[in-house]
Amino acid sequence: MGLLARLLLGDGTLKPELVAALRAEGLVRIDEGLPGSLRYTNFKAPGRRFHRKVSQERIGLGISERRVVAYCRSGRVKLADSPYTSSAFDMLELRVQERRLEFHVDYDKGSDPRISGRITIRMAAPDAGAVAAEIAERLRRARAG
Repeated sequence: MGLLARLLLGDGTLKPELVAALRAEGLVRIDEGLPGSLRYTNFKAPGRRFHRKVSQERIGLGISERRVVAYCRSGRVKLADSPYTSSAFDMLELRVQERRLEFHVDYDKGSDPRISGRITIRMAAPDAGAVAAEIAERLRRARAG
């Protein structure tokens, strides 16, 4: 990654204190520096309105036994940080497209009437299927137990 891209997008790492917290929760995997993007479709929230906006990002993804996290901008911007028991997963559809992992978040299925539309978080991961399987298995266990 070039210097300009690193300055603009960050390096896709998670902050050390977050990594320590994930380790304490039973770290499953960390993938950092994943090239990816955020795509907004008819997204409306207080102070924000985006339609067909796409932002390129470098993403850090962490999976523990308790939660999944995704941050960009060198750990400064939270994309996702939810325990598997969270109702936020009712809005999520997890997909694997070739070597990409995609989180499709449909805010119209959520409980906050001030937020609507969809956001797609895409990240290139060589083993995207394995990452999706890890998340799906922990979601299944959380909902069963």
